[in-house]
Amino acid sequence: MRNSQTKKLVEISILVALAFVLDYLANLFMGWFWPNGGSISISLVPLAIIAFRYGWIAGFTGGFVMGLLQLLTGAYIIHPVQLLFDYPLPYAVLGFAGFFASKVNHTTGSKRMTYIWVATGVASLARFLCHVISGVVFFSEYAGSQNPWVYSIVYNAPYIIASYIVSALLLTILYQGYSSQLVLKDSVNQTVKTI
Repeated sequence: MRNSQTKKLVEISILVALAFVLDYLANLFMGWFWPNGGSISISLVPLAIIAFRYGWIAGFTGGFVMGLLQLLTGAYIIHPVQLLFDYPLPYAVLGFAGFFASKVNHTTGSKRMTYIWVATGVASLARFLCHVISGVVFFSEYAGSQNPWVYSIVYNAPYIIASYIVSALLLTILYQGYSSQLVLKDSVNQTVKTI
């Protein structure tokens, strides 16, 4: 039991570190395009793998830790609530992809691909809502004469949608080619026993 818990913790830690590096690189290369934050990132891929393998709580926790890591590397903070809605919370809610873990793990072919797209879509929508709320509440001065809701939606939608599409596509490819490595054997056996 202890070995499996240690293995799980190490695996989640590695995937969180990978998500952090992927997001850091995306911000490094795309930060000029969205000067007030945001980038097209595939950090959802390792965070979704955590959520699909270990469930939404592990995915939520892994994303939260990734958001905390971002705070350590130079966050722009104007208020404690803004800190929450711009850093740990948007990445934590990517763990909501884990709500579909059993469907991703126990279906194959086009059904599995559909669940991957739905799961990452739900997670990306939750992240989008966090960033929009932060934009409206804390960055409305950038909207000028525009409606702050419209400004925040228009600013955040392009990179969130692009990140979703690229991440879902990569996850689809990974699960088509490497499902035997990505799907935990215990979760498959456990579902078969309960059915």
